[in-house]
Amino acid sequence: VSRQTGKLQIRVHYPITGNARVDADVADWAHQAVDTFQNTYGEEPDLGVPYELETTYSTTRSTPSVLSIVWKTASYTGGAHGNLDVIPLTYSLISGQRLGLVDIFENVDKALEIMSDASRKELAIRLGGGREDSMIHDGTVPVAENFSALALVPGGVRVYFQPYQVAPWAAGAQRVFIPLEKLAPAGPLRLLWDE
Repeated sequence: VSRQTGKLQIRVHYPITGNARVDADVADWAHQAVDTFQNTYGEEPDLGVPYELETTYSTTRSTPSVLSIVWKTASYTGGAHGNLDVIPLTYSLISGQRLGLVDIFENVDKALEIMSDASRKELAIRLGGGREDSMIHDGTVPVAENFSALALVPGGVRVYFQPYQVAPWAAGAQRVFIPLEKLAPAGPLRLLWDE
């Protein structure tokens, strides 16, 4: 989807999977992103530079029947720097349904606890020299909102954290890979992954 006016530049790329239900949901998500941006910023005063929205994607497949799409949405609406959002959406290619945490883990609370602990440890090493108290880690508290941005990948899950969620803007968006074996106590639905 591409739209350009004097003060708006919008480019949103999205995949076509060949699954009608998935493709309809993906296209709807992309068009909603465009419409929301245009409706929100189309009436704003002219900055002298355009308001920009650009969305790209990558895909991961943990099995032939499960696909995760990772959207990276960069926008500029004024200020010192732009904004970045990383939004993974995971689909069953059998049913065409979007999958949530309850569809992936038998015990969501245990999965959140495991992902929180693993993320805090990994991010402490990466961002804080190994000291957990040296980093901002409120974004790793074991609540569903903090872990709704995950993609299924071969061998486990990849959790994405937005800029500012766990570290300063300069550190950028963060991601943590958590292997399937670490998630075993949460009773993951193994049918989602290749053995």
